[in-house]
Amino acid sequence: MESTAQEAVTHEVIARQHATPVLVQAIEPRPGLFVYRQPDELLKQGDRYVWRLGHHSGYQIAKFEYPGDADDAAWAIRDITDWTRPVDDIRADTDGGIVRDALVQSPGIFLNAHPDAT
Repeated sequence: MESTAQEAVTHEVIARQHATPVLVQAIEPRPGLFVYRQPDELLKQGDRYVWRLGHHSGYQIAKFEYPGDADDAAWAIRDITDWTRPVDDIRADTDGGIVRDALVQSPGIFLNAHPDAT
């Protein structure tokens, strides 16, 4: 895996459908994929999986206990699709099972494709 210092950028996270997005500081380890700490106000009590791998649209893909694991997961799914495309395009032609299978070796939890499930 590449190990280069990355500059944090402001990223919008969609916590729930029709909710106002929340701004976080994130890194973009692969084009279109962001790693960030889930804001405390969006965490469930006792959740140790505070790091997220998300799409540039704001939707979450998986959650992790450590930021390095989320970064590794971005590397694992990098070639599945062009993650810089709109989320609806990705959903239309990318099998979520392939993404889940690519993440199976990671210590994270694959999240449902819809934000209401997080």
